[in-house]
Amino acid sequence: MKLNKKRSLPASRQGFTLVELLVVIAVIGLLSGMVVISITQAKAKSRDARRVADINTIVTALNLYHNDYNAYPIYDGYIEDQTNTLAIELVGAGTISGLPIDPLNSGNYRYYYQSTAGRDFYMEYYLETTSMSGKPQGKNYVIP
Repeated sequence: MKLNKKRSLPASRQGFTLVELLVVIAVIGLLSGMVVISITQAKAKSRDARRVADINTIVTALNLYHNDYNAYPIYDGYIEDQTNTLAIELVGAGTISGLPIDPLNSGNYRYYYQSTAGRDFYMEYYLETTSMSGKPQGKNYVIP
């Protein structure tokens, strides 16, 4: 009876060295880190684009309201939900179906509206990046 002998490879061909494995792991970690950073920046730019679109929507609704009532709604505060006076006025007038709120809606990231006499208004919002043309990172304003 013949014994089956396994063919053995030379010592240099038996597998990967520890250094080779560590280099591969480091490269994979570096690439995945770059992807995570890229996705994070893309999400922030997306939120900023939505903020600008939301503000434009609110301003359009305010202008429609002003055309109908010859005044802006009187309100001073953050737009955090649909129960504030501004939302009730604009939705009741039919100029908007619901006020948009900031995608994060926390801390500084909230829309702020102020009109005390109804003759004009002031809106404030924050951007996370400098990706929006003509708008700086941080606090931005809309004044008619």
